Amino acid sequence: MEEAQHIAERARFVRRARLVVLALVVGYFFLPYGVKAWIPLWLPFLAAVGLEVHFFVGGYRARNRQHMHAPATDRGPQARDLADLGWAPEFEDEEFASYYDRPAGGPRWSLRHVAEAAVALAIVGGILFYAARPHGWSAVSTRNQARAEAVFSREATRIAGHPATVICDTSGRHVGIVQDADGVAEVGGRVTYIVPDLCDALYQLKFKHRVQSFSRTGRAIAVLAHESWHLRGVANEGLANCYAFQSGVGVGVDLGLSESHARAMMREQLATNASDSGANTQYLVPSGCENGGRYDLHPGSNAFP
Repeated sequence: MEEAQHIAERARFVRRARLVVLALVVGYFFLPYGVKAWIPLWLPFLAAVGLEVHFFVGGYRARNRQHMHAPATDRGPQARDLADLGWAPEFEDEEFASYYDRPAGGPRWSLRHVAEAAVALAIVGGILFYAARPHGWSAVSTRNQARAEAVFSREATRIAGHPATVICDTSGRHVGIVQDADGVAEVGGRVTYIVPDLCDALYQLKFKHRVQSFSRTGRAIAVLAHESWHLRGVANEGLANCYAFQSGVGVGVDLGLSESHARAMMREQLATNASDSGANTQYLVPSGCENGGRYDLHPGSNAFP
């Protein structure tokens, strides 16, 4: 009786754990890109493999324990084995009745099993429903998207020194995962494209007065300023970064930040420039990008950037 109860509890645990892992794996593929980028692709699958290994090893060890404690004279199939193979026990067989914790021949499904299945379906359905809803920039109305792009374009025009247009590239043809770029602009051109996730961060700041996260908002401001400097005619990526971190303070203030907050964001962008650039050394700010240095846009001020 004790062994049967242990087996039943273990089966319930594995069943519920599988449902949780299933929900996590399904939900992973519907997460916003900004969230999914922080979660390694192998992690949900490793959780699933780990659960199956645990299930296999646990069953193997339980079987060995059963063989060790079984009477030496009892070599026949056990009640559990017969039931698993589909043999129907007699109604009065108490061993089978205790194993299933029900009258022999009764239904195996209980209200608890139905409730667990319903909860699992509700979890998966909720994940799918949440994932199907528009998120980020896609959740912004077309009218508000146009308003936001007009504001971003004014900031780009101020830095570029000539009319400029900022387009949030929802098509993904110009920037994004495939192109491995958060923004792109032709040097001396009139149009720049920015990934929708960063457009949403800028939109939230300007129109909702909300900072999604310190680093992400700072990144969005820096990218807008960086591409605007390309429109101005600066071709060097590192120099465009140097100028962007400085002019990004004004962009942040225009979008609703206090000067101290905007400056702190740009200082963080400058401090993490080396790690953010990685192998792309062309994005490293050049020597002289410092207070009073060759590329200081405001040499008369001690505030840098």
